[in-house]
Amino acid sequence: MLFLAVTLVMGGRGYLSFVQTVNSQREKVELDLSQLEATFHAIHQRSSNELFRLADQLRVPAENELDDGEAFAPSLISGIESIYYLSNTGTILNSSKQAGSNEYLSEKQISDAVDILRREQRPHANLSCLLQCFQSVFIPVIADDGRELIININRSATLLIQDFYEITGADIALFSVGKESDVLAVDKVFVASNAEIISSVLVGILKSRKYSSHGNHIFFDSILNGLYSARFFPLSSDGDIISYAAVLQDQSHIRALIIQALKDIVFSTVITLVLVVLLIALILKPSLNRVMRLAEVLPLLPKGRFSDAKKLNKANAKKKFSDEIDVLQYTVNEVVDSLEDMSASVSQHRDELRLKIEALTEAKLFNELILDSSPLVVVIHDRDGVIYNINKLGRELAGLSSSSPVAANINNWVKNEHSSKSLSSALANIFDSTSKKMQGEMAFFTDSGHKLYFLWTHSCLQINGESRILSMGVDITERKETAQSLYWLGQHDRITGLLNRGSFTESASEAIAKYHDSHHIELVMFDIDDFAIFNDRFGFDAGDCLLNSLAAYLMQVLPDHCLLARTGSGEFCAIIQHAKSTGQSVKDLSLESLARYIFIHNDIHEEICISIVVDCYDESLSGIDELISNSTSTMAKVKSKIKGSLYYAAESGDSSKQQRQMKYRMREQLQSALADNRLVVFYQPILDLASNSISHCECLVRMLDSEGEFISPAHFLGIAAESGLMPQLDFSVMEKAMRQQRIWEDSGIHVGLSINITAFTLEQADFEARLVDMISRTGANPARLIFEVVETDALENLSVARKLLNNFKNVGAKVALDDFGIGFTSFEYVRELPVDYIKIDQSFIRFIHERESDQILVRSMVEMSHNLGKKVIVEGVEHREAFDIVREIGVECVQGYYVCRPVPISALDLSLSIKGA
Repeated sequence: MLFLAVTLVMGGRGYLSFVQTVNSQREKVELDLSQLEATFHAIHQRSSNELFRLADQLRVPAENELDDGEAFAPSLISGIESIYYLSNTGTILNSSKQAGSNEYLSEKQISDAVDILRREQRPHANLSCLLQCFQSVFIPVIADDGRELIININRSATLLIQDFYEITGADIALFSVGKESDVLAVDKVFVASNAEIISSVLVGILKSRKYSSHGNHIFFDSILNGLYSARFFPLSSDGDIISYAAVLQDQSHIRALIIQALKDIVFSTVITLVLVVLLIALILKPSLNRVMRLAEVLPLLPKGRFSDAKKLNKANAKKKFSDEIDVLQYTVNEVVDSLEDMSASVSQHRDELRLKIEALTEAKLFNELILDSSPLVVVIHDRDGVIYNINKLGRELAGLSSSSPVAANINNWVKNEHSSKSLSSALANIFDSTSKKMQGEMAFFTDSGHKLYFLWTHSCLQINGESRILSMGVDITERKETAQSLYWLGQHDRITGLLNRGSFTESASEAIAKYHDSHHIELVMFDIDDFAIFNDRFGFDAGDCLLNSLAAYLMQVLPDHCLLARTGSGEFCAIIQHAKSTGQSVKDLSLESLARYIFIHNDIHEEICISIVVDCYDESLSGIDELISNSTSTMAKVKSKIKGSLYYAAESGDSSKQQRQMKYRMREQLQSALADNRLVVFYQPILDLASNSISHCECLVRMLDSEGEFISPAHFLGIAAESGLMPQLDFSVMEKAMRQQRIWEDSGIHVGLSINITAFTLEQADFEARLVDMISRTGANPARLIFEVVETDALENLSVARKLLNNFKNVGAKVALDDFGIGFTSFEYVRELPVDYIKIDQSFIRFIHERESDQILVRSMVEMSHNLGKKVIVEGVEHREAFDIVREIGVECVQGYYVCRPVPISALDLSLSIKGA
């Protein structure tokens, strides 16, 4: 009865654990669906922002063009179905559509958009499905004559579906539902990622479930011989039509997880029953021992002395009154008689017992084989992390030779590299209940040093009266890296894991827009003093370790709610905000201690000085970019006076305003120089080592001020980029260089010219047309032109970059990738882009005659470039020793002060050569 009761209790607990496992999987599926919905909305928002930017490039037609019906978009941008010009009251003034487009702009859409634009005074975007699914944006504009207009751009939602499927791997469909229907049903599927599969699955789901036609709904069940999850959510409504989206995932893998959980429950139940049996035996053992002490005849039985046992047992039975011992003696006598009868069958019983032991041994080996063949890492350890058992996969990853290693600790391999809290500390609460489980992600650092991402399930077990933890982990490295690749490429710094400059400015702008009225917003800039010298002394690997260590330290000491990013080589920026009502500021954080940081790594023990500038945001600033620019300028001044100090820019009065005024004056001076043609091109010869002659010259811009003095480009290029003047400056230098090349061509001089082009200029919509027109007007020979694109400005999208660079190849010019090695361009870009020359950055050349590591790096880059069919130019050669080294490595061309400094055309000597070259 006791055994039956225990069995029922364990069965009930096992069932409860199984239900909890199923519910846990359901919650995870619902969370994934919510994240997929959020991802779709984020992709929609990003696409809307792209349409907003495209709208800014459209020319606003004049009133007569709209009235005459002649005002159309100059060209419909790829992917745009239609463009409407509306009055501020919603009247359609004119439109332009792609041929065959079914796009339909309803009165309800127009009236809703006009109301929103009036109320919010900002562009509006929505996604709706009538005849087709379109993404629409409405942008208020003011024409040159002062009229208020609305531009409506419509693009097919197919691009959104493609982006969503490529990013998440999940299926999605857009469909419409009639408002008069109270039950959600698919009237028409307009667009889907896998139309044949998702349509049938959606129909099956909505037939099996009666969902309301309003609000969000989640499905997670078997359908059409598969296990699927789906999330339905509305997008927009128009008249009697509601546009809906459905995200769908195949969840077949969850069945395997549930089956494994059921196996674990059965296993734990069996172990518990065995423990109960052992406990019953322990309770009865004292009584049995007493009986054995009273029954002196029993030691004779194993020896087979049955006659002596009977005599002794009979001699002891002399009491008048029988008690329990007498009853036992009588029973023993009966046992002796039985043992005599059973002695003949002892051999048979022994053989049967041997066979049973062999069967149990085989079962144990079978269980171990299953465990070692599992794709999971299975570890049994105590509350301190000491390992008692680990399966084969776990041993291989951890470099252990035994399934029961001595003094091995799971915390040595499974840990969070960004937190000092160990796995054992995180699992401290799991001992409250044996039925409690914990689940989460934590990295597994293998014996070979590789970092793998694992999803862990931790359970508390009772083994031999002691609490143990069963940790089972599945390798999700490939899935994790795939999911994080987009995030890391676009949002984070690869060394520190912090936000990069672009994502920081975007997030900071959002925070300023949201909190500038209610919060005191301050920018804290940290800059490692002499970081370049540190890299020269200890190497770039140590420099990366310093950045990573400092980033972790800043994350620890700064407030949790702040935005922290790496914005430069050794520069970090943080946005910290306090509610104005609290009266608090960055001063209350006592950041003075951060000006000194002790860096310890291997045999390096170095005190690092950090200069800190704190500046606050005010309404006079145009945005976060100007605030960062002001802090950068202030940082330069602070570091020129004293390094390793904390400086509050707000206490310096109007210093930031003075800096802005200086920027404004420089911008005005640059605009004046562009208008008055006071930009001068200097030429720096580039030596071809094969012929020991000048093959071409790089064109470098200088600006003449009003007094006739040259201004270095370092003083105005940054302002040109901030002010949007870079395309005008680039086109001016291009035209001057092309006219000089035509002069040389007419004079029989066959020296080429290399022209620097920024990515922003290259991305101008009319760049190709202006390039062709400029070559035609100047009469330049494009075969003598090389256009240099800086590697750190390289475009993120490979196909877009290839298309833009082919503009130069189409006119017969060559392309060079400048500053190679200091950015993040992959070898795939070098291989796939139409690049003729690789220009290795001078930071690798300046000390090449002193550092063997630089020689190794340069040699590897040269070999790689040659294997890909690219020629190599090295810049920054300032010494004969460096010249001899790069020549021996095998580069084609050399540029630097050793050959010649940049000079005006009047001082240029094209007959230069190097003696002994």
